[in-house]
Amino acid sequence: TTALDLNDVTQTVNSYEYSSTYYLIDLSKPMYTSSSFVSPDNVTGAIITIDMQNSYGNDQKIYYISSTTNSWTNKTAVSAHFNAGMAYDYYYNHYGRNAIDGKGGNVVSIVNVPDENGQPLDNAYWNGYYMFYGNGDVAFTPLAGSLDVGGHEMTHGVVENTANLIYEGEAGAINESMADIFGTMIENEDWLIGEDVVTQQF
Repeated sequence: TTALDLNDVTQTVNSYEYSSTYYLIDLSKPMYTSSSFVSPDNVTGAIITIDMQNSYGNDQKIYYISSTTNSWTNKTAVSAHFNAGMAYDYYYNHYGRNAIDGKGGNVVSIVNVPDENGQPLDNAYWNGYYMFYGNGDVAFTPLAGSLDVGGHEMTHGVVENTANLIYEGEAGAINESMADIFGTMIENEDWLIGEDVVTQQF
């Protein structure tokens, strides 16, 4: 189906119906095999987008993003889900890389992520397992709205699963540089990073 993203662009959204409910789970990529789907809690080879709903601390939880009609009004989730699919396609089509781990493992995006105190998060990050997207505060609007940010965060995962650069000093700088370069190539528009989500141009 189609839905509007954070930039009010109509995007194709791949979802999956399970027990009369649709989930933002994309099983359309080559990494998925039909025998691997048991339930939303037990699937391999999927692009999955889930929602933290700004929960934090001891109350932190994540929620599936679902719809009984396969219509999607959560623009942040639509953006993150679409961008993860685009980044996957880039790595698969250009380099034959099958997902972040290179083995067809799930690609998971988490939206509506606050900081550790429950305040708006002016950042997006890769934590070693998943991609997290804050909704911005001072410098940014919701970071899921930028394809190059999504590509940047996924590239951190690819770097970790290949070169495994330590995230400090010169190795950390190379890690960030690689994420920037691949993020811009995935978006393939310019050599700016996050220009779609910054609150002002410098």
